[in-house]
Amino acid sequence: MVSPINNFDETRPEFKGFNSFYIKTLLPFLETKERERITRVAKAKKTGAILGVLGLAVSVFAFTRAGIVGVILAAISIIAGFATPHIMLSKLKGETKQFLMENICGFLGWTFQTKDFENPELGIWQDNKLLPRYDRVSFEDQMQGASHGADFSFCEAKLETRHTDKDGKTEWRTTFAGIILHIDFHMKFLGRTVVLRDAGIFNRKKKAGMKRVGLVDPKFEKLFEAYGTDQVEARYLLTPTFMQRLVDLENMVGGKKIRFGFMDGKLYIALEAPNQFEAGSMFKPLIETERTEKILGEIGSILDIIDGVIKPLKKRNYT
Repeated sequence: MVSPINNFDETRPEFKGFNSFYIKTLLPFLETKERERITRVAKAKKTGAILGVLGLAVSVFAFTRAGIVGVILAAISIIAGFATPHIMLSKLKGETKQFLMENICGFLGWTFQTKDFENPELGIWQDNKLLPRYDRVSFEDQMQGASHGADFSFCEAKLETRHTDKDGKTEWRTTFAGIILHIDFHMKFLGRTVVLRDAGIFNRKKKAGMKRVGLVDPKFEKLFEAYGTDQVEARYLLTPTFMQRLVDLENMVGGKKIRFGFMDGKLYIALEAPNQFEAGSMFKPLIETERTEKILGEIGSILDIIDGVIKPLKKRNYT
């Protein structure tokens, strides 16, 4: 297999030397796993086809005997045939993700844990309307590190509420599933600034002890509703460039309804989004660099957010 050279953009200082790192560290693992992937895919497709055919045969027989039952069994057999290959490849997918994320984060001087990490405290998120109420919460895929003197912690969260009907049956409903990102700039803000999605006629002049703040760019004024305790600082923080970087982050991760707040020298971001930093399809060669490029792009969006706040704050000599 031919080793790729200079496939990765090293424009960012943090990514300098990544091409060599990829060839020396990531590629040997991916080449080994690629051989394993080819074998597993062939076996998974064969197994899925066999299960599908057998299930369909049983369904046809059942249809001649029980009518609609056969149709239901036929649908189940088709679904099983398609699902089986993905299930059989899930372990390989998990191993690939774990290796890529641990090593890419290690290259950057960061850490990555899929589970068993200290859970973030969500009280401040809820107090500032960034997250809804919940009765239970779960976390996964935590990434921690530092950039430009700021420390950050990123993880995925799922918030759920309990609902009980008149018969006593309980069900859990998801109120939030996505990303929560916490950045500590080690600087002192003069006030508190929170930006939520525009709620149209439901927007308020005040929220959680803050007054509305007008945004400079009308494009963002249509998307967001800003509130702050210090109007001057809020306008200084919420520059069009910074706001665009948040929208870019939302687009990069396939998310929606990003909202955020500056409090006590920290930036809190909540973003509804599907699982991040995934290994991609196991039906595509592992040595294709697109999956690694996508991870770097998602990481780059986080770096853009930090950079977009740090530079203007340093110009104003925040400490």
